[in-house]
Amino acid sequence: MTSPSAIFRLALVAVCMTTGPAAAQEPGDLERLRQHALDLVNEARREEGLSELRLGSDLNEAAQTHAADMLERDYHAHVAPDGETPRDRFLAAGGSRWALSGENIAMCSGCAPPPDIERVATFHEGWMQSREHRAAILSEGFDQFGFGVSGEGNEIYAVQTFAGRGNEADDPDFGVAEARATALEGINARRKGMGLDPLEASVPLDAAADRLLEKRLSGEAPENAFELLPEESTGWTSMSILSASRGGAGSLSEEAMTGIVDDWADQGADTAFGGARATHLGFAVKARDEGRTTAVAILGGRG
Repeated sequence: MTSPSAIFRLALVAVCMTTGPAAAQEPGDLERLRQHALDLVNEARREEGLSELRLGSDLNEAAQTHAADMLERDYHAHVAPDGETPRDRFLAAGGSRWALSGENIAMCSGCAPPPDIERVATFHEGWMQSREHRAAILSEGFDQFGFGVSGEGNEIYAVQTFAGRGNEADDPDFGVAEARATALEGINARRKGMGLDPLEASVPLDAAADRLLEKRLSGEAPENAFELLPEESTGWTSMSILSASRGGAGSLSEEAMTGIVDDWADQGADTAFGGARATHLGFAVKARDEGRTTAVAILGGRG
């Protein structure tokens, strides 16, 4: 987008530290501009029937850091000259490693600082006219927002940052039972490719997997899977355990379960999904507020 007096450049990344001076920009001005940027984003989201975002201190820090750094080192990119990425900045500012995150950036050449309300609105309009940038602003997977802006000479750099737990499942009825069925189907498909017999679902192993998952989520050391079985469940001759966590998974979904099985396969086939001794599967999974979905599988064999 060009005009006789200014050139605007936009860039986006979505999932996903050095600081320089913000010339002629007082902290109070930044807070006012930041709130206006949030108001514009939330207005756009309301028009689409989406929930509003809230400001996040970590996202504000990551956004302002990048805006000031681009100004100081004279570049316009998501990846800094030293290789720092948007994700690096988000985590360095205290963001959760399990959250989905994203970033929009823009710069105006030929724009005299300090940045003001009108300039923030112009940046927002430019982002909204770009399909990729608009998608980040209107993402259902984000619930937090940050904004940074820095200007000097005849250049102004602006950054929007986003984070959230990830998209909700397309199917609201997809629960633990559906997750177990999806995991069993995926694991058996992998075992078939290895020339192994399919596993059967097991209620006692599901119960053991539930107990193991709760212990791991509470930070307790893993226990012998045999000790987690219901007292009346006997006859098991072998047990092996798989566990995995995925970020940016806001709820249980077929996609998340398939991804977890794929992660296990990619980690190497030393377990061979239980090997020839395994006959049954127990599975437990939980999605947490920060966007982390954790699953455990117990692959048991009966003699």
